[in-house]
Amino acid sequence: MEKADKSGEARPYLTLVGWTRNDGYTPDYTERTRHAVGVLLRQLERHEIPSELLVVEWNPPADRPLMSDLLGPLGVLRHVTVRFVEVDRHYHERYRGWQQRGLPTVEALNVGIRRGRGRFLAPRPLDVFYSEALVRQIARRDFEDDCVYRCDRSDVRIGDDGWLGASDDKLFSLLETAPVQRHRRLEQSRYWKIRDLHTNGCGDFTLLSTDRWRQIRGYPKDGTVLGLDADSIALHAAVAHGAREVCLADACTVYKVVHGNLHAQRVTQEWKPWQRRLEKYLVDRGKHQLAHSLRKRLDYPRRRVRGIDSLLGPSIERNFVARAERFAQGDLSVPTNDADWGWGSAVFREKVLSRAGWDTDLAVGEGLPFRP
Repeated sequence: MEKADKSGEARPYLTLVGWTRNDGYTPDYTERTRHAVGVLLRQLERHEIPSELLVVEWNPPADRPLMSDLLGPLGVLRHVTVRFVEVDRHYHERYRGWQQRGLPTVEALNVGIRRGRGRFLAPRPLDVFYSEALVRQIARRDFEDDCVYRCDRSDVRIGDDGWLGASDDKLFSLLETAPVQRHRRLEQSRYWKIRDLHTNGCGDFTLLSTDRWRQIRGYPKDGTVLGLDADSIALHAAVAHGAREVCLADACTVYKVVHGNLHAQRVTQEWKPWQRRLEKYLVDRGKHQLAHSLRKRLDYPRRRVRGIDSLLGPSIERNFVARAERFAQGDLSVPTNDADWGWGSAVFREKVLSRAGWDTDLAVGEGLPFRP
């Protein structure tokens, strides 16, 4: 158990924040999520990590069951509290593109980050798996408040759905031996003039102290459902505010069983003819720095996310690189979010599926009906 906070309540060592919506994101979404969450809870229990899994159920479809109802029963959990926070359609409709995408990941995560109680906090896609080495690292409980912790993501291809019913030992045997694409640190373009941080796949594991998440106000504000580059911007913001990046050992990894709807597969660049001509003209003459500067200033090539035809997202140079460059120069004058980030003043319905022994805050999940 962690020491009590200023309110006198005990707090967990770790909060993991997930997001969900029962909308058929993948054909086997419910089964994938149920299996991955079950594995995670068994790992946290086995290593006796005082923790909470806080899941934000965003804009749940009226004609489908809640994911909180589909996950159980969870069994007896001594070390892990499982909480669900429900954000209804009223909030969702405030984001541009809401009709075409039912869940803006960034905003859902900010709701959870704002309400996390752990000393440390990491966003976590619900359908991934932490390697045993990563969980053992967490169980050591020696993370430092002034660090931001990263590890690689490993995309695994398994031929059929047999893994969904596999035991934990069989599952990890498959994950460790199947063909894998490892998302290691990428070399940043020298024309970008930004810090050399491990942004590749950072949305799958970026662990910070909860106080540091609050200092940077979570992920950057986005008035759309796109959420482009938010994880990379948050990582650069954390380091700009004084955190030191620590990359964990290779054995510490996040496994993701590949499906057909990964974020990177849905995003494409859109070039106008004049932009391609200008790019070729400058690159052929070795004017790479000028080409970068123009992409940033004129915001091209912009990006399209499959299935959200009403919106054209900004270029990576305008949206990510320009901010990261300011952070690298020590410029913190533009906050990444407003004071009410994560809908901090809103009261959402909560449901506790399981309450750990350390969790004496009975106000959490009580007193408000989860369904009106």
